[in-house]
Amino acid sequence: MPNRKSTTIIPARPVARRRTRRGEETRRQIVEAAIDCLNHLGYAGTSVEAVMEQAGLSRGSVLNQFPTRIDLMAATIQAAMEAMVAHTVTLAEAIADPAARMRAMCDVFWTTQQLPASTAMTEVLLAARWDRALAVALRPVASQVETAIDQFTAQLSREAGVTEEGLDANLLQARILILSLRGITLELMYDQDRGIIHRALDQIRAMHQAHCDRVLGGRR
Repeated sequence: MPNRKSTTIIPARPVARRRTRRGEETRRQIVEAAIDCLNHLGYAGTSVEAVMEQAGLSRGSVLNQFPTRIDLMAATIQAAMEAMVAHTVTLAEAIADPAARMRAMCDVFWTTQQLPASTAMTEVLLAARWDRALAVALRPVASQVETAIDQFTAQLSREAGVTEEGLDANLLQARILILSLRGITLELMYDQDRGIIHRALDQIRAMHQAHCDRVLGGRR
């Protein structure tokens, strides 16, 4: 069995201006409030004023950290995506056997999709379809997180003894899982009891196991 190393991945951040500890705490409060508002009010209802009220901060405190709503949304989605990556890594690291860890990734990704951070991200991604400035602001964030996902998947694959050819297939499989599960999550948002959607989820799980059979050579 390959030596197991930590799979902790930290997405690269753009260089930011120096902030005080108090400033960092204020930013954290604001971002957490924005995630909460996106979950309960949707993107349209997540105004600067709504976030101010949820965070219990003045308008000046919010605008000092995030001069525009787009600045706030970009920072919120960066935090949300980083939280999702960290959650995925934590769940994966709890599975000792590398092959079992790889086989569990469909359920790990599915659990991550249920986080409030994931719901917030979905709300903003949908809004970016209509808001070009928001879409442009999200691109570097998405690029950073995609790099983190690829690094995580590559390390997981090598620990499981996957060949270089299988590694490329795994990178694609991880992206297929994430995109498919995000779509399933959207379908269940307004009705959790849709049987056909749950059957589709079961099919995605089965397809992932078949993929793992191919790249792992049947190892469990």
